[in-house]
Amino acid sequence: MPQETTHGAVVPREMTVVRWLFNPFVRIGGGQALAIGLIVIVASGLAAAAAGVHFDGLLDFHPGYRVSLRVAIVEGLLNWSVISMLLVLVSLLVAPRTVRVVDIAGTQALARFPLLLAALACVPPAVRRANEEMTAALAEGRIVMPTVASSVSGLFGSVCVIWMVWLMWKAFSVSCNQRGGRAVAIFAAAVIAGEVATKFLLGRVLGGLAAAGVPGGS
Repeated sequence: MPQETTHGAVVPREMTVVRWLFNPFVRIGGGQALAIGLIVIVASGLAAAAAGVHFDGLLDFHPGYRVSLRVAIVEGLLNWSVISMLLVLVSLLVAPRTVRVVDIAGTQALARFPLLLAALACVPPAVRRANEEMTAALAEGRIVMPTVASSVSGLFGSVCVIWMVWLMWKAFSVSCNQRGGRAVAIFAAAVIAGEVATKFLLGRVLGGLAAAGVPGGS
């Protein structure tokens, strides 16, 4: 028979590939999820620096830039920490008895895994050059037809962002034992607030890094 986690989530006897991809949190949580998630965030930063990708907001994926490793990792850590803090706060308001900070932080870190795949897809030199040319053209106000490489990587990046949001929701639902319409509304509000907060904070942080001469800090 299926078992239940400490948060009441049903753990299936067998984890299929689909379950691992779209709701791994019934199996992985707490410190284990946090450790894996932090590795994912750092690896995503490495890939983003190699690919020229900015994660300059909670839900943002922008290829075609020069990005230093320091900036890429700062972006990933700040995005994760902001949404984790927001979800901890709202969970303390609606269900204080079920809140475990390590579960929320760990599962939210792990939920950012799709961005690693999105960044890796932009690492090949041909894809990076195409994205840089497209970004430069847009910055100059020129209208150019996107190449196959930039179109495919952009579409894949968008799919990965949607996948990440789904994982963030499942992570919140499992780690905080929240379900139903009210939980969806709370989660959506936290994500919107997180997007606004991360855009503001990253603007300040990256501006400071640029002033300090850090490449890709603007």
